[in-house]
Amino acid sequence: MENLLLLLNKISQLSPLGVFNQEVIVVQNAGMQHWLNLAIAQERGISMNMRYALPAQFLWKLIRSLASDDKVPEQSPYSREVLCWRIHALLALDCVVEDDDFSQATHYWRGEKTSIADDNDGHNEDKHAQLKRYQLATQLADLYEQYLIFRPQWLDNWQQGKFELNGLENISASEHKWQGKLWRLLIAQLPYNPVELLNDAIDNIKDKKELIPPRMSFFGLNTMAPMWLNFINALSEHVEVHFFHLNPCFSYWGDVLTEKQEVKEKYALNKLSQWSDGVDDVQSFVGNPLLANLGQQGREFISMLQDYSTIDVELFEQAKSVQPINDKGEVTSVLHHLQNDILSLADARAPADDEAANPKAAQYDNSIVITSCHSALREVQALHDYLLHQFNQDKSLTPKDILVMCPQIEQYAPYVNAVFTRGWQDIAGEVPPLPCSIADRSAKDSDPLVAAFTELLTLPDSRFGVSQLLAFLRLPAMANNFAINGEDLTKISAWLEQATVHWGLDLTHKQSLLGQQANASFTWQQGLSRLLRGFAYADSEQIYQQQLLLSNVEGNDSILLGQLMLFIEQLHYFSENLQRSRTAIQWQSFLLEQLSYLFSRVDADNVSNENSLMVIEQAIAGLVEHCHHAHFEDDISLLIVVDYLTQHFSQGDASKQFMVGQVTFCSMLPMRSIPFKVIAVLGLNDGEFPRQRQALGFDLMSLSKAELGDRSRRGDDRYLFLEAIISARNSLYLSYQGRNIKNNNEKQPSLVVKELMEYLAQGYGWQFSEEQVVTKTSTDTNDETNSESNQSAIYQLAMQAFSPNNYRGTWPSFDANWLALGQNSDSDNDDTEVDGSTIAIESSAVTTEQTDEVSLSSEQLIRFYQHPAKMFAQQQLNLYFENHDVLLEDVEPFSVNHLQSYLLRQDLLSAALAGTLDAPSNKAAFEQVITRAHLSGKFPDLPTTTNLFNDYQQDVKQFSEEISKLSCENPEFIDCNVVLDIDGTEVGGPSAKKIKVSLNTKLAVKNNLLVHYRSSSAKAKDKFVMYFQQLVVQVWQDQSIANDTHITDENHQKLQQVTETIGLYFNTKAQKVEQFNVANIVDAKSKLINLVKMFFKGQQQVLLLNGELAEQVFTKKRGQLVEMTQARFEGLWLGDMSMRGLSDDDYLSYFWPECPQYHNHQADIEFIYQDLYQVVTKQAAKKASKPSKEAK
Repeated sequence: MENLLLLLNKISQLSPLGVFNQEVIVVQNAGMQHWLNLAIAQERGISMNMRYALPAQFLWKLIRSLASDDKVPEQSPYSREVLCWRIHALLALDCVVEDDDFSQATHYWRGEKTSIADDNDGHNEDKHAQLKRYQLATQLADLYEQYLIFRPQWLDNWQQGKFELNGLENISASEHKWQGKLWRLLIAQLPYNPVELLNDAIDNIKDKKELIPPRMSFFGLNTMAPMWLNFINALSEHVEVHFFHLNPCFSYWGDVLTEKQEVKEKYALNKLSQWSDGVDDVQSFVGNPLLANLGQQGREFISMLQDYSTIDVELFEQAKSVQPINDKGEVTSVLHHLQNDILSLADARAPADDEAANPKAAQYDNSIVITSCHSALREVQALHDYLLHQFNQDKSLTPKDILVMCPQIEQYAPYVNAVFTRGWQDIAGEVPPLPCSIADRSAKDSDPLVAAFTELLTLPDSRFGVSQLLAFLRLPAMANNFAINGEDLTKISAWLEQATVHWGLDLTHKQSLLGQQANASFTWQQGLSRLLRGFAYADSEQIYQQQLLLSNVEGNDSILLGQLMLFIEQLHYFSENLQRSRTAIQWQSFLLEQLSYLFSRVDADNVSNENSLMVIEQAIAGLVEHCHHAHFEDDISLLIVVDYLTQHFSQGDASKQFMVGQVTFCSMLPMRSIPFKVIAVLGLNDGEFPRQRQALGFDLMSLSKAELGDRSRRGDDRYLFLEAIISARNSLYLSYQGRNIKNNNEKQPSLVVKELMEYLAQGYGWQFSEEQVVTKTSTDTNDETNSESNQSAIYQLAMQAFSPNNYRGTWPSFDANWLALGQNSDSDNDDTEVDGSTIAIESSAVTTEQTDEVSLSSEQLIRFYQHPAKMFAQQQLNLYFENHDVLLEDVEPFSVNHLQSYLLRQDLLSAALAGTLDAPSNKAAFEQVITRAHLSGKFPDLPTTTNLFNDYQQDVKQFSEEISKLSCENPEFIDCNVVLDIDGTEVGGPSAKKIKVSLNTKLAVKNNLLVHYRSSSAKAKDKFVMYFQQLVVQVWQDQSIANDTHITDENHQKLQQVTETIGLYFNTKAQKVEQFNVANIVDAKSKLINLVKMFFKGQQQVLLLNGELAEQVFTKKRGQLVEMTQARFEGLWLGDMSMRGLSDDDYLSYFWPECPQYHNHQADIEFIYQDLYQVVTKQAAKKASKPSKEAK
């Protein structure tokens, strides 16, 4: 390519154009234009007065100039964008619908007419039929454009009424006659035939030579339709035409066949004696197999060029000297050898004379790298490490010298952003991030504003889910337009969660989706009404007109509520008006108006949204323009507009982010053979590359015999891979997903990679056997299996980025974060046992180091013993696995939430214990609690919910009766404070000096009892609370006696009289009241001190002291403890279908990724809980009476 540029500059130098004449250069894409422009500027010092054009646009304008301007519109009516609207209109004509030749096409988009007429929703069916007609027209427009370029003779025959086509002799003309008739209708609308127009332009070249640029250069094109070549050849007879074509081989290779084609020819000639019994016998093959297999498209193009009378200027150059050491003393690489093989039409597999007896020794280097990974993410991570090593080895290498191509760039774009951009923000300064740009991305996938606009167009079919609408507000352009910021959005989420907004605008919208039986529950209208009325009428939750008003909105928050309501109203208006069909002009006016209402051109951070809005505006303008050129003035339904805009936004933009001075990521597009020092190709997976294009059933070109110059997606991709090989100047990096990420099974690479591997294996001795795959762990040069002669040329990456293997071998990773994680998991230092049973840190949170007195609350100790690992993670590591963000669901509740059920039973229990059970006031309190629960939206809006509430009332009445029998209702809460003297070293202090630990507890006292009751079955934490508080009150009593204090305070007198702790719990499953008692704990003070000591120990290292585990350890069967063996512990750790395992806890699985050894924790568990389960006794359960049918 550099040599072609040299020729272009030489021609401009020797034959300069006039000052006012532009240099016309035709390129295939914007990427080639950008590279060429920069290269010319670098060579000449400036690039000016250059006119770059794309082939189809340039040639059409030239044809239009040479023909009659007043006869031919500026926008070709035969371009696919215009043609689809013309076809869309024609397919709806009565003459077409009633024509039996069109029956197949008409039936596709229209269906059975009677089914539409008989349908009550026939209008919607009409819109869907219009969409299908438009989609069929789009496909036909694309086919006609292909016919126009590659089969113009067919169109000419159709115009003459001839429906028998060359190449389709085996297909009845009646099967494709309708396409010919449709073309005749298209021609009848305009006064000219596009094929005749081209012929007229050729005839007028001589007379209108002044309209033609004096010199035209076609640069870097590797294929072109014969029709265009004929036109260019005609131009070359009158003006300068230069074709700068990249020929991969300086020898004639027009008759070189692939090995497969050669075998077919031998079979056709029945020369069975020439067949080779072994696949390695290639002596009969002449030429380079890679060039033959990959270069078919280029070979056909060269053959077409040679059919014309041209002056050929050849300027070939070998990559480097093929000698092992060149004149500069540099070792030539395998890549350069491979490129020279292609250039010289040589076959490295053919042994030289002196190598006939001895096979070739393996020639390994890093100029060609083939990497196998488990996923696309690992491909990008491996590439990042590889590039960093390339920069280390080559000081002249810069990011702009690197090109990375992918078959589908959208599959890799998120990982590129994560690894190259965000993943390196925390890395130390000595490892700089690699600047990168991603080209060829579609606006729909890369621009959030465009994606949001596309989704807004689907609002008429939307349920208006709460998460969907809040997602719109997370877009800065939309949020700023309604004066809502990030903090406001958090507040709005809390409001909507409390107001139980799930989906549906209002009652009317919900009934349109579910029918007349639907109500307004869980809709935006109901939720916002509760908030608004609560702001206006209530300071707390109140029931008003069958609504539970919410008091969440206060003061200036009303402004924010108003902005939210405005936002919902605007979306409602937009949704309703979208459903009306309009002309293209009317759609443009409406959509542009709504754009200004919904999106701000500058967001809150003064970031402009002009580019995004311009993309949308240009797409809408394109719809109007194409309809105008097609003279299409009918109304267009929303479905068609959405389909048009979606297709427009899904097209990759090749003009942005390509070659902007950074590492360039892009899609694999034809004719982008730009040279780079390093070229990487990702995603070379079997079945994904070369890409396949599924032909339509009525695509006549796919049914006919291929002709010279025909394009195919598969042929394009194979030639793309060849261009990548010959365009890499220093290194070629190929990557594919060679392992299944779920089961590690082997997966094959793309066929083009397999062909390259076979050539390297047979020509350069490379090894690719599965047993010898390099896993990037080979560093021992003395290991025979890892020696250069035996190692595989495939680099197999470990599945996980934190694997130690990623930091060994040829290209160790630079990511210190993953390394630290791997070292932590494998560390065997003094502070961490092998199974992770003791994970210690130097804690700065222990408050005993600088003070003689420590104050603790009972809540701290209870929370610690409920989950020690969680408290350690949160307080010492600042690690929180819980998601405290409000999670809004788009689905209303259909099952009862256990937490809401428990809270409701607790509210009912409080109401029952507040007065006499059968009193009218008590019944009214019950009804009020039930009504609030119904109106809260926390429970399913189903008839079964009422029955469930009745059951709850009966359960609570039974439970409250048992509580009242024991006189435990409505206890008095009294503060209790005890002081414990503990050695400082035992609680993390610097010395053995006594430290006073003040323990503050709030106790529920009633009739000489500490009382606990909950409308739930007893859990391990309930038993611990009873045990702990009994210890506290006994220690307090002992300290009062020891101090010989005369107690006059009434509350203290009540504490002094406490003799026992009682716990009452209602088991809803068994319908039983459970009673637990604990009294007279021996040596209470020392046991309370032990609890405090263990608490401080748990602040310095993570402990496995969960109450649920202790419950299982001290479970008795037939009066005997069941031994906790390691096997039983592993069952508890893993869990099963009926029981949640300990490993399901995020904190436990974080500290112990594998099941720990129980014996490492046994002593602590028994030290704390053994006495608890001895003194906390369970009384005989009392069966609850079943509720009567009348009660239900």
